[in-house]
This record gives sequence, C-alpha cells and structure tokens, in this order.
Amino acid sequence: MTSEFASLGDGIGSSRNTSSSRSSNDHRLYPSLFPSDDETEDDNTSEFSADSEARATPPLVRLKNPLFPKKEYVDKLRPEEIRWFYKQEGDKEWTPFIGYDSLRIECRYRALQTVEDEQEIDNDVILVRGGLYQVDVAKRRCTPVYWSGDLSDITQGLWFYEYNGQPLEDNFGVPIETEHVAKFLGHKIEEEHPSPQRSRPVLHRIKFTDFYIEWNSPNDTYLYSEAASSRFVRGFKKKLGMQKAGTRLLRGYKYEAVMDDKPADISHLVFVIHGIGQKMETGNIVKRAKELREKVSQMKAKHFCLIENTSQRAEFLPVEWRSSLKLDGDMVDLITPHKMRGMRSLLNNSAMDILYYTSPLYRSEITHSLQNELNRLFEMFCARNPYFQVNGGKVSIVAHSLGAVISYDIITGWNPIQLYDQFVNSVIEGEQQDSDSSEIKEEIHEARQKATAVESILKDVQEKHKQKCGPTLSFTIENMFCLGSPLAVFLALRGFRPQGKGTLDHIMPSSLCKRLFNIYHPYDPVAYRLEPLILKHYSTIMPLPIHRFDIKQKEPYNQMKTKAYAAFKPSAEKITDKGDPVEGADNTDSSPQHSRDSSPSRNQGFSVFKWLKGKESEDMSAELKMLEKMEEDVQEIEKSIKERKEVLQEIDQTDLEYRIDYQLREASFSNSYISMLTSHTSYWTDRDVAFFVLSHIHPELQDL
Repeated sequence: MTSEFASLGDGIGSSRNTSSSRSSNDHRLYPSLFPSDDETEDDNTSEFSADSEARATPPLVRLKNPLFPKKEYVDKLRPEEIRWFYKQEGDKEWTPFIGYDSLRIECRYRALQTVEDEQEIDNDVILVRGGLYQVDVAKRRCTPVYWSGDLSDITQGLWFYEYNGQPLEDNFGVPIETEHVAKFLGHKIEEEHPSPQRSRPVLHRIKFTDFYIEWNSPNDTYLYSEAASSRFVRGFKKKLGMQKAGTRLLRGYKYEAVMDDKPADISHLVFVIHGIGQKMETGNIVKRAKELREKVSQMKAKHFCLIENTSQRAEFLPVEWRSSLKLDGDMVDLITPHKMRGMRSLLNNSAMDILYYTSPLYRSEITHSLQNELNRLFEMFCARNPYFQVNGGKVSIVAHSLGAVISYDIITGWNPIQLYDQFVNSVIEGEQQDSDSSEIKEEIHEARQKATAVESILKDVQEKHKQKCGPTLSFTIENMFCLGSPLAVFLALRGFRPQGKGTLDHIMPSSLCKRLFNIYHPYDPVAYRLEPLILKHYSTIMPLPIHRFDIKQKEPYNQMKTKAYAAFKPSAEKITDKGDPVEGADNTDSSPQHSRDSSPSRNQGFSVFKWLKGKESEDMSAELKMLEKMEEDVQEIEKSIKERKEVLQEIDQTDLEYRIDYQLREASFSNSYISMLTSHTSYWTDRDVAFFVLSHIHPELQDL
C-alpha cells in the first residue's frame, strides 16, 4: 500500500502527534480561507470526537468516507479532500504528496486565487518530500533544494480514475470540477447501486479534444475516449446490445489529508560522498544517495515498524565535489592517443582522479572543493531546519572509494607538508650523526636553518589560506562509514605503522570522529583493511561479517567473538626472517633438519667454553678467550630474543578499542571474476549495508 501511494522518504509512516488534542475549531484547517459550506453551528461534541479519532489513525489505512459525516448534498471540495501530486521526467504515474505537504500547497494555491497582487502573499518556500524539495505553486514545479536537476511537475488532484487512483491533470480536472459544481451544487447525492449504466440518462456532458465526460448522476461520472479504436469498440458493443463502456471517475482523493501526516524532525544528517568516476556521469551521486535512502527507509519500515512513531529520522544528502573542478582543464584529453579512445576516455574520467589527488598541484583544489561543499550544504540545511542544532542533531558521513580518503584528510587536517618536513628532518639528523667533521656539521646546521625557514613560510601560507577559507568543517562527525575504501593503503604509504595500543588516536582521534567503520566486499579490488594499521596481529584475524538483513536473531557486533584465519589457527612456533619467534608457533618439531639446525647449547644446556676450560692446556688460552666472548654474545642474543618475544606476546594480547573492518558476505552462487567487476559499485543498493548503516546511526535499534 505504501509503495503504491507514496514514495519512500516522503514521510509516510513516520511519527505523528496522534495524542494531541484539538479545539472545536481546529477540525477546520485554514478556517479563514476555506470555510466548509456544509458545516453548521449546532455540531455536537460526539460528532467531533468521532472526527478527531478518525483523524488520528494512519492515513493509509483509512478511507475518506469515515472521516467526516457522509455528505448528502453536493458541496465544494475541502482542502483535505484535494491531493497534490508530482511526477518526474520519465515517470509514467503521478506520486501523491503526503497530507502535510498537500495541505500547505493547497493553501498557497487558494491564496494565489483569492488575491490579485502576489506580493501580498507570504512567499516563503514550501519545503516538501521530507525537506529535500521545494515547490513553486505558480509555476507548477518541484525542484531539489540541495542539488541541481531532478525537476518534477506538480498537479492538483480533483478527479481520479477509479481503477488506479491516478488524477486527471489539473488542466482537465479544474474545468470538470467547475462544470460539476455549476451543474450539481446542492443536489442530493444518491446511494450507489449496481444498476446498469445504459439504463440511466445522461444529465450533463462536457467535451475535450481527446475525450468527453458524461454525468449520469451527481456521483456517477464517466470518461469516454475519442480515439478511433475506442469509438469502434463502443459502436460494436452497441450493435450487440451491450452497455456503453467508459472509465469511471471519482471526485476527491480516497485518503483524507491531515496535518499530522508529516515526517518526524531530522535528528541525524548523513552526507553521502562519491569517489572516482563522477565526471563520467554528473549527478550520479544523487541517484546513489536516493538508492541508499530508499533502502534504509525500507529496512526501517520492515524491521523496525514499532518505532516508526519515534521522533528520530535520518536524512541522506548527496555531496558532489568533482563536477565543479577545473584541474588541468582539457590537457589530459589533448595528450590522449586516438587509438582505443573510448577505453582511454573511461580511464581519464575515472582512475585519473586518483592521480589528480596525489598530485601536489591539484590535491588542495580537490580537498577545498569537498570541504566547501560540505559546509555549504550544512549551512543550507540548518537554515531550513533551525531545530536541528538546538536539539543536538548529529552528522555522519558515508564515503565511497576515494571520497573516504579525501574526507579523512579534511577531518584530520592531514597535509603533505607535514610528511615533507618529517622526511627532511630525518635526513638531516641522519647526516649529522654519521658525520665527524666540524665543517660538515656546520653545513648541516645551516641546512637545518634553511629547512626551518622554508617550513615556516609554508606554514604561514597554509594558515593564511585557512583564515581565508574559514574553519575546516563547521560541524563535528559522529560516524564515518567507508565503503570500498583504499584509505588503508594511502595511510600505509604515508608511513602510518601499528602502535600496539589498540586505539585509533594516531589514525582518527575520537575527538574528530567518534566511530570509524570500514565496510567492504571480499572481492572489491579497491578496498583495504584498516585494523592491521592499528594492531599488526589483526592481519591474522578475520573482519567481522555483516549480518544479513533478513536474519531474525542478530548477534550484537560488540559481542561477536574474534576469529582467526584458517592459516593461523594451528599453534606452531614459527621463526620470522629476522629470527624473531612468533607466538603460537609449533616447538615440537623433531625432524632431523630441525635437530641439525638447533644449537646444542640451547637444547641440551651444553657449554663449549666450560668443556674447554676444564682441560688443562696452555696452548688453547687464546681460543678459550675467543670462545668465552662468543658464549657471552650467544647469551645476550638469547636474552634479547626472549625480551622481544615477551613484547610480541603483550601486543598479541591487546585488543582493539572497537572493531573497524566489516566484510559483506559472499553470495552463494557468485563468480569471483564477475564479483570483482561489480562489487565496487554494489554498496548503494545492498540491503545488508543499508541495515548496517541504519542500526549504527540509531544504536538503540541494535537492542530490539
């Protein structure tokens, strides 16, 4: 029922104030503009109570008739009986606005009809469809607020086809309604009966170019097409003595519009950031964000229907950072060879974004583009939803592919200048330690001073740029969801190494982002793991599997046990290439090769030095001294190995502060090569991902 009459994200099924009381005059919406002709002053309290109870029920499970006392005479349509619709280019059917949106649009429409000067009307923008779109009633247009394109036409639904509930467009509906009111206003409405249509006379007729309308009674109206095929069928049936075939029309929408039919206030704002390839299809991230929004709405309606009436709602806004960039202009296209032009253009429009971002010339342009777009969208959102910050609204980021790397750099403020400074200082310090000449030391000191001066200049330039552009982000991040992200490999190439502490402070401080999630498909060639960058031994531990959305009993992720890969499960002692023992290695190997390679002094406690020292031979004094030194060296090496083994054991016993890597489950019958090609772009429509994001945006859902 919901998918038939309302689009997801429009607020159908969202929270409503069903317990709010109404005064005796509140049942007339917009009383000054829309007085109801059939209302009388002697309405009793019992009738109003029944009316209020009907209004409080969900709009999609109640019909129009029970809401008000059934009309006995033809009257003008009230605003509640009229429903406005929208239709995007390419859509075949009209989609109804929710009751809250439709009533406000109807209010503006009637205000435009009653005044001559439009400047006298409050021209505040009418936000509709969950606040993502705005309506211009005069132009009959619905446009998006936060992105471009995606335009829709709107129409006023007065008359509807009985068989599918679709409205006649207002250029037909308004003349039909005018004729109906002029002809039948005040006439008694007859009870519906199944008498054949041919037995009833035609009371009124109105003709249009492609069809005509006939009234057999005030509530019995039919549309007849003037197409040649329709006329032929009607003539053939008439010869056979069959009744005249037409399409019955209904007056007024089947569901009453009420102000309580509105979405809950937004408590969580989610920015959806694209990765590479946006240049190939401008606006693609808008479609991806819509797909994710719809999947999340489906998961909430299906699995958490009992909490639909809460005051929490998450909204997803697409962030497009690539289309406004100039970068090198068309220079790359100019130097592209003509052979295999299509494939080369595909690479230029997709993978080239990675090269642009690693280039010192264009990296800052890319980061500033995304940073400015995030701040712009947040300011626009807060201006249209002033309650958001007052009520403690939270902000999260869902970033795909390269978008996760750029978002990370913006949040943490990472800059290549820092890496360059560290490299120069390490080189200077190494040269200073290796040099003994005073002249060389003096030259190194001068080089250090010059490097410091250059560093200060670069920092000044950076600070001036920060002051010019303002703060990095004008909001704090609650969660960051990385989808198919190469962030880990970027960090590894920047010199990030495991610290052995189990916290993310050296990668993503909790003061900048409370939770970091790395979601990836096992066959995604672009995705990498983040946990081994924090604790090295987590390379042997499997990432947490993401639950399937349709599993009833889902174990909380914070209670799931860690599992090692099969190759690391046997507890066998292994020696690394540096001679360091690894915990869990097998020390019971009794092969001949093992016996030959083992030192007798370790296995049997035998000391060559003690054996030789016991012999009274003055000729071996020099050899004894040498063996004594070798014995001491062996003991030091053994001690060092033992200490390092204890350190490794201590690290291996350290756990992460919280798990970061989450892996999607493989399909039962999937080809690895096909999955490798499709997995990187499959996150947006994956219901498991949608359920995961929903349950972590609203953590309280995990306990249900």
